[in-house]
Amino acid sequence: MDDVTVKSRSGDAEQKKRVFQQAQRAMTVGDLDQAEMLVVQAMRSGSPHPGVRRLWVRSALRQGKVAAARMRAERAAKAQPNDAEFLVLAAQSMAAAGRPRRALKRLDIAISRWPDDFRPRLLKFNLLQRLGLTLPALKVLKRLRKHWADQPDVLLAAAEFYRNHGRLRAARGLLEHLRHHHPQHRQARVVRMDLANVAADGQEPSPLPDLLSTVRDSALLSSADAAELLQAVKFAKVSELASLCEEALELLGDRVDQLPEQDQLMLFRQAERLGHTEVAHRALAGILDSGPRRGPVALALFRKAMTSLGSQQADVVASRLLRYIPKAQQASVAADFALLVDGPHMALDRLRRDKRQRRSPQEALQLARFLRLGNPELGLRYLRFCRRHWPDEVNLSLLHAKLLMDVGRPNAARRVLSTPIPAARHNEFTQTRAHSLLESGRLRATRQELEKARDYIPDNGIVAMRLRTLITLGREDDARSLISEAQRRGMNNRITSGHFSTSLHGSLMSDLALYRHEQAALPPGEYDDYLAARYVHAASTVIERHSEHTTSPAYTGQRLIPRRVFQYWNESTPPETVMEIMQSWSSLPNVEYVRFDSQQARTFLRDTFGADYERAFRLANNTAEGADLLRLCYLRHYGGVYADADDRMCGKWNALIPAGVGLVCFQEPFNILANNVIAAVPGHPAIVRASEMAAEALLSRDNENTWSKTGPGLLTRAVASYLKASKPSRPEEKVAIRPNYILRRQAQIHIQLPHKKTRGYWNAANTTGVDMTSFFTGDERG
Repeated sequence: MDDVTVKSRSGDAEQKKRVFQQAQRAMTVGDLDQAEMLVVQAMRSGSPHPGVRRLWVRSALRQGKVAAARMRAERAAKAQPNDAEFLVLAAQSMAAAGRPRRALKRLDIAISRWPDDFRPRLLKFNLLQRLGLTLPALKVLKRLRKHWADQPDVLLAAAEFYRNHGRLRAARGLLEHLRHHHPQHRQARVVRMDLANVAADGQEPSPLPDLLSTVRDSALLSSADAAELLQAVKFAKVSELASLCEEALELLGDRVDQLPEQDQLMLFRQAERLGHTEVAHRALAGILDSGPRRGPVALALFRKAMTSLGSQQADVVASRLLRYIPKAQQASVAADFALLVDGPHMALDRLRRDKRQRRSPQEALQLARFLRLGNPELGLRYLRFCRRHWPDEVNLSLLHAKLLMDVGRPNAARRVLSTPIPAARHNEFTQTRAHSLLESGRLRATRQELEKARDYIPDNGIVAMRLRTLITLGREDDARSLISEAQRRGMNNRITSGHFSTSLHGSLMSDLALYRHEQAALPPGEYDDYLAARYVHAASTVIERHSEHTTSPAYTGQRLIPRRVFQYWNESTPPETVMEIMQSWSSLPNVEYVRFDSQQARTFLRDTFGADYERAFRLANNTAEGADLLRLCYLRHYGGVYADADDRMCGKWNALIPAGVGLVCFQEPFNILANNVIAAVPGHPAIVRASEMAAEALLSRDNENTWSKTGPGLLTRAVASYLKASKPSRPEEKVAIRPNYILRRQAQIHIQLPHKKTRGYWNAANTTGVDMTSFFTGDERG
């Protein structure tokens, strides 16, 4: 062979190596379009670098092209039949396509052919967990730990398995072993930090000082160092470590270009939380320099940006954030943007414009999620189809159950959830089942369901629901123990924030304690109506006894409640998405429809009830408090049905409003009366009492939260005290307390409308302390 041929072949090998390295870098930074172009180019060149085929398959998987990934894996397996990884990648593609059981069969073939390769067994272990098959998964895990005890991926998988099952000590031991032998293993260090926070019970000192001293003088900040430092800042008690948190943020801000995109986003969030605007701007500039490249990061920034900019600038923000998102994912991300700004109908329209021959389970899940918000009945049909096609997809089952809850079918929702549950999803399934029990009025069964979560790491939702259940059941000591545990372990942000006493749960705890104290101090006698008017706990007991969950009265006789619908919007012209929902009520046949704005509301209150009621309306702390008073006064004077502006009527009037009663209320979980839909005859005594109580609370400038002062808490107390003080005999005086699922069968309630995501919404939660305007209007800051 002559020197020219040798040099030529050597040059070809170097070129293939360079292409492979470039593709690897593109995959690492999330530039999937560039990676795809390079690997396709390399594959077409013939006899590519050995690693190119792996990237070829992984590129398709990362883009969500599961059919292409499976085809590529099969072709690669034929080209390199002695490489187990391609059979593993083929199985991974099958699982991503919603066929995990077929993937398990493929993995069994790979395991028999390559018994000394841990990768097929590790994927089998993960798939068994995903299917909720805990015992078979544990059997595979034991073999993995026996033969590959020092393999980092095996150690991490075992640690996460034990963590998901609440075995925190075993998980921490494995992570310490992994960290000792592989100190730069990023994920191990992050998971270890999370576990340390959960298991510390607030007793161990923060690792922040030691971490800072380690990285302070290091010229190069590793990805693992940065991730661990960010976690330490997240969990640090700022009141004690404010200066160290600030130093850590400054250090990370100075090296923001060394951080991966996900860490840049976390740096932005922590800097925003701690009020460090300059570092937040640096983190944001770092992301926008060549990204975002990942959909979840883009969506998080879009949500934040929309609290700084108006909806008229949404297209500018979306265009900028989509710039580096892989083309295969852009339609999905753009649809999520449209959902936030324009609502579910526009999001569906945007998604449908992206024509797909076949959707993956993940794409089907997104479509079903939008249908849930925009067209629940169509969403149910689509989910039934999806679950027949992908029976093992846990996410589809969970969404199906939630949608059944939305349309008022809690028992059917529980049947959907009676399947094996992956440990990692246990809390979410438990919470959904508990919600279904609450909707059915089964409070004690709800407590039993929530107790099952004790063997797992509890999340915020589980802790909050357990606390509310204990309060409603009157178990004050158990509730206080849970509060102390949550505050000690940092289990729930609202409980540990330092503002617990002013939260809903805090006020309900105070309500229960004061009720117990006053009940014990009263002389012998009957005080049920007095206590029900003052305390939510006493009132909820009355509501439980009168609920249709325990008795099912037959409603007969004349329909007494006027066929009139009243709604309120503080401005004269509601947003288009709100108008569309209001039309569902205004278009009902033979129904009078009335809508007030704030000026009409003041005029009505002054002319009908006098100056004090108008003044009470003006003294409301927010739009909701004024609307609460107004609906009670309107029903008191005219009667009819009041419906919130985010509740869409989609059923039948007669199914919603029974005959033979003068007041219809709907019972929410925890034996509370909802005030989003109320129906009454004019002058019903319970509504008169509620309107007087609301006006008095506003005029006296009560410092209670809105829920208690004028909202559901007040309505519950007013109706309960009426039921205890009187014995309604005439039909127009009677009260029907109907389960909330009856309302859900006739109306789509609490729709997540775009205006609720804006800074101006009275109960906005997704606001930001960082003005992002300049980053999307051409005047970017560094």
